Amino acid sequence: MSVNDVQASLVALRSKFSGRAREEILFLSRQAEKMSEGKLTGAELSEAYHVLHRLAGSAGTFGLPDLGEAARVLEKSLKPHVERLAATGVADDAIAPVEPLFLRGIEGLFGLVTDQPASVPDSQNKTVEGVDDDSHGTQVRILVCHQSADVRLSLVQGLARYGFQCLEVSLTSPDLAGVIAESSRVASVFVVGEQQLEGVASECRSQNVGGRQLPVLCLAGHDSFEKRYWAAEAGAEGFFSEPLDFPRLADSIERLVSERRYRLSGRVLIVEDDSDLAEHYRLVLESSGVEVRLVSDTRHLMQDLAEFQPDIVLMDVNLAGRSGITLARLIRFEPRWLSLPIIYLSSEDDPESQLVAMSEGADEFLSKPITDDYLVRSVLHRCHRARQLSELMNRDSLTGLLKHALVKQQVHKELASCRRLGYRSCVAMVDLDHFKQVNDTWGHGCGDRVIKALANLLKNRLRETDVIGRYGGEEFVVVLPGCDVGQAQSVIEGIGRSFSELLFFGNDEDSFSVTLSAGIAALNDFSDGDVALEAADQALYQRKSAGRNGVSVYTVPE
Repeated sequence: MSVNDVQASLVALRSKFSGRAREEILFLSRQAEKMSEGKLTGAELSEAYHVLHRLAGSAGTFGLPDLGEAARVLEKSLKPHVERLAATGVADDAIAPVEPLFLRGIEGLFGLVTDQPASVPDSQNKTVEGVDDDSHGTQVRILVCHQSADVRLSLVQGLARYGFQCLEVSLTSPDLAGVIAESSRVASVFVVGEQQLEGVASECRSQNVGGRQLPVLCLAGHDSFEKRYWAAEAGAEGFFSEPLDFPRLADSIERLVSERRYRLSGRVLIVEDDSDLAEHYRLVLESSGVEVRLVSDTRHLMQDLAEFQPDIVLMDVNLAGRSGITLARLIRFEPRWLSLPIIYLSSEDDPESQLVAMSEGADEFLSKPITDDYLVRSVLHRCHRARQLSELMNRDSLTGLLKHALVKQQVHKELASCRRLGYRSCVAMVDLDHFKQVNDTWGHGCGDRVIKALANLLKNRLRETDVIGRYGGEEFVVVLPGCDVGQAQSVIEGIGRSFSELLFFGNDEDSFSVTLSAGIAALNDFSDGDVALEAADQALYQRKSAGRNGVSVYTVPE
């Protein structure tokens, strides 16, 4: 069997497992409902326990480690009940409800199942898998560690509305180190009580591999300078006191996850004529999560830049038949690359010569030989800084979403992809209802928190392939590749329901909620992206006229 055949078989098996897993989670959800009503028998509880055990053991093999870990935690929560039932022999009798965190955990399993193949070309990723799930992106995992069951439940319920997946852990758990190690490989944040802070922070430091230490947020009973200083000294990266401000907490989590993702990734173009050395750099950097493209023939340098869109360029000063200094000056001919960081790699160690070389268009100098560790840390740091600068130029400062002009470009780009590859996509215009009233009543600062809350919810509930931009004020644009209008409507309606459940607090601690309206248009029905946006805007206007708080779909006139 060829490599392609093996890959195709693995993809088919994974898809089959995902379908089976959904059926088993639906079964668990029905059992959880019966459990909450006190109607679940001991035999049914045991069956649910064995389903969780099976998911925990097999999900990781099929590329769903998050599902396996979540199922394992739930399995362990049921184990004492199952053992007690086995000892008492009351299998046919109804049992008392299990604690609420278990019920919430079952609901969270749905967002951990995906049909996405492990290795499929980008052009084939424009599919509709997952559009019927509650979560459409890489879910952020929140590890909750707190001594109060009420606080734990409040965190699970409150953060779930933002699309976060919560996992309860304990300092005394023998699996704590394994959970931290596993969570370090995905988007994760620890939210802990002040009693658990030092222990959790210490364990996270001990599990720090390659800069992948989990960020920790501290929840304290009261606020003071001394308490904050102690939390910062213990290793916390955020501090919150009771009562919890969930919009602010969710925004802090989103910021930490985004920053950590940027710190641990990047796109690097290496211009190096020593093929063995270039390959060594590539292997070292790619093993650390960095995307790399090698350029050996400098005649294709500008084409590679345009195609790869790197965060930084690593370039030898002395290349076969070429000068790195001249190439750096050539790159700067094009205005689009004026801000691109160019870093020289050279054995030149004379400070004066290095300074002269940098004055000709480069930004920094790394002297050869360079250790693998220093290379990785240097590249990750510079990629992070480059992306921060890019964010300032291309992203809305309040929400971190694409700016008006850039999201419009993405609409045109997606329409072109639809035509070229033959799949369907949608564009949606989303607007906050009665937002002027929010600003007039609670102030513009509170209005900004509402806007940021919606932006964070969109980022956490949509897929990585979806495009989100702030169109202006309280209006957003969402591009949904691989979705027809029915699927897109279901997705946006689900987000609208979740957003309406969020509570915001004014200066006087009075709470309020906000709803949203949206209009959706099928990109494929239009010959131009601007016309599709206008159609989505017309559908939004229809929704506003019909009473707001909902989603309308644009209908092409006969």
